[in-house]
Amino acid sequence: MRNQRMPMIGILGLSGALALIAKPATPTLKKVTEFDLPGPPGKRFDYLTIDPDDHYLLSAHLAAGQMYVIDLRTNRVIATVTDTPGAEGVEYVPELKKAYTSNAYDNTIGVVDLGK
Repeated sequence: MRNQRMPMIGILGLSGALALIAKPATPTLKKVTEFDLPGPPGKRFDYLTIDPDDHYLLSAHLAAGQMYVIDLRTNRVIATVTDTPGAEGVEYVPELKKAYTSNAYDNTIGVVDLGK
């Protein structure tokens, strides 16, 4: 009896796996726009953070040691913050209107005042 169940379980498992594969993939993300950023080409960009109040995208550019402030309404770089050596990450604190970068090359934290 036990030997007769094993092939049936195998067939059920295989048919379930095939059903998952056969479903058409629905993209969960949709490309909205595309634009180039300054700095050395082909180098690593790290974390992206959004300032929802001002509609800014903050992008850390590790290899260039810079952080870009991009206006999401125009998709243009409105500021390039230098002296963020090896910026790996960026975090925005809305209450302070400040961005903080984690700088890998010299193990520092950068503070960028985005207040107007």
